[in-house]
Amino acid sequence: MKKIQTQVLTIFMVLFIIFGGCISFFSTRLMQSYANESQQEDLIEQSKLILSHFNGVADTVQAFPDLKREAVKVKKYTNQRITLIDLAGTVIYDSSIDDVPLENHRNRKEVQAILKGEPQGTATRKSESTNDTLYYVTQPIVDQTGQVIGILRLAKPLAEMNQLNGQIRQSILAFSILALFLTAGITFLIARYIAKPIEEVMDVAKNLSNKQYETRFSGNGYGEVTKLGETINELAESLEDQMQEITQNKERINELINHLVIGVMQLDEQGNIQIVNPAMCQIFEMDSNELLGRSYLEATKSYGLSHLIEKAYRKKEIQNKEIYFYFPAERIVDANVVPIAGKTKAETNLIVLLYDITEIRRLEKVRTDFVTNASHELRTPVTALKGFSETLLDGAMEDKAILKQFLEIMLEESTRLDLLVNDILELSKLEQKQVPITYEEVVVKDAVLSTFKLVKQKAEHKQITLNLLEEDTVIIEGDKDRLKQILANLIDNAVIYTQAGGTITVTLKKTIEHALITVSDNGMGISEDEINRIFERFYRVDKGRSRNSGGTGLGLSIVKYLVENFNGTIAVRSKVGLGTTFTITFPLHHL
Repeated sequence: MKKIQTQVLTIFMVLFIIFGGCISFFSTRLMQSYANESQQEDLIEQSKLILSHFNGVADTVQAFPDLKREAVKVKKYTNQRITLIDLAGTVIYDSSIDDVPLENHRNRKEVQAILKGEPQGTATRKSESTNDTLYYVTQPIVDQTGQVIGILRLAKPLAEMNQLNGQIRQSILAFSILALFLTAGITFLIARYIAKPIEEVMDVAKNLSNKQYETRFSGNGYGEVTKLGETINELAESLEDQMQEITQNKERINELINHLVIGVMQLDEQGNIQIVNPAMCQIFEMDSNELLGRSYLEATKSYGLSHLIEKAYRKKEIQNKEIYFYFPAERIVDANVVPIAGKTKAETNLIVLLYDITEIRRLEKVRTDFVTNASHELRTPVTALKGFSETLLDGAMEDKAILKQFLEIMLEESTRLDLLVNDILELSKLEQKQVPITYEEVVVKDAVLSTFKLVKQKAEHKQITLNLLEEDTVIIEGDKDRLKQILANLIDNAVIYTQAGGTITVTLKKTIEHALITVSDNGMGISEDEINRIFERFYRVDKGRSRNSGGTGLGLSIVKYLVENFNGTIAVRSKVGLGTTFTITFPLHHL
């Protein structure tokens, strides 16, 4: 039986036992009292009936022997104790005591009642002769003239009278037990009828508290319980709709947070990490499982960020600052710490937002350096053109030899200026992927040989050997002219930075998915601290030599962007004094 049924049954049974016990107690007392009175009245009636046998039998006191004989006769027809007492209190006859003289009974209560002229007397006490508690009834014996000449007493043991009382009690007890079982059965059915829909409502409410919002009340109730069930169902439907909406919103928020480029982290009142997104994991270079539940002090390892978080906890105000990270990697982040309410209004949680602006700052520096370098590179030919023009205008143009010399220099500087401007425009287009590329099958060997022809004269001048090592026949999908531009830049640089008598080797090979082109020389090489900068605009390893060679300092930057437009990659290995190797990787099929 379920709990509520047990409770209802227990309540009903307790009430029944209380009221049934009270009714049984009072009815037993009433029945016993009624039984006692009935037996007493019956004894009185018997005494009157027996008295009719004695009245008028004797006309004098000396006639007691006649009364005794009459008493012996009557005794045969009754079970009651019969006693004859004279007016002096002497016991003439007692049916329960034979030949044993009894004490004087004049002072007995029932005898005194007759002596006082009462029509009858009664008393209850313990008999001194039989040691039984008896109920006594006395009647006056009169002679023929109506004078009282003696006393008739009947006695009945209370034990016999109480036997009926015991039977009454047993009957009432048996009835009470039967009624109790009958009531228990009826109560059980009623309790089950009452409890079943209530328990189902409780089960539905419990399931709702356990977030099982699909549960519904479907039982057959009664009255208000049915209305309660319907209300519970409406509540369940409302909760289910709300939870679906909350779940959808949560999924959207999680997707949004997980795809943000900004690192997001939530801290609880104790400073432990509750939420962290992939961008934040990338900044800390730790897995989310390592971060969740840990203190921000263990995760951040940055004094600047820790100080900003502590300040936000203390002031409960939004904090913003640009912070430098030195571990696990050097980063510059724009940090925003926003206090929000916790589970209670007294608690303060924090949302930490970190925007990695390292690349932005680097690009800003590159842009600044580009403007500075471009200005510097442009200033030289512009200054030369301006200076020679002013000199010619001041009269030098009259001297034909000087005029020719100056015009040749001006042509050279303007050509250099034109190349510089064209390279800048080319680089800008490549960065914005605005350079059109026509994809076709290109035999890389042919492109290399064409490039060798372009630099052959310069290489022969320095007695540099050009080698082509074709391990595999390499054919790629791409723009032939752009590929030649890439090779020309790399091979030309190799010729410039290789000492006389050196060797330049171009190797072609392929893997299952990629074509590999390597351009190697045994020239001056590049130091380790400069390798990472050679693709920067206007950066020169040997500034004097490259400028004298007519280079703009943008060649490798253009190469890098051209390779990327081919969906390829470029890498460099070099050691000072041993030479440099550039490796270009192209996909064999156009992506």
